Amino acid sequence: MAELNVFKTVTHSVQDSSQTVYTAPSNYTGIVLSTQVTNVSDSTHTLTFTYQDSASGAATEILSQFSIPGRDALGATSGKLVVTTGGILKMSSSGTDKLKAVVGILESLNG
Repeated sequence: MAELNVFKTVTHSVQDSSQTVYTAPSNYTGIVLSTQVTNVSDSTHTLTFTYQDSASGAATEILSQFSIPGRDALGATSGKLVVTTGGILKMSSSGTDKLKAVVGILESLNG
């Protein structure tokens, strides 16, 4: 029997090309509880954070080229974010391995 609720912590080193951070699994809805992004370098870098409702869906920007100063952090979501089954969160940065993300997610069984 599938678990009703599953808590997950996803970590991601943001690259300079768009990469998947999280995909809501089959039969579950992902509820993003928090998204913390830290700039681990001394220079300012930008973050682009997007949502797609499917692999072939158009990307919707949550943040677009948002500047994060060196040695600073950003709460990239200011409330809950619902990611329906098959929904995808992606991130990219102006520098490779300069931004680190931690995403707290509650996966809830559908129906």
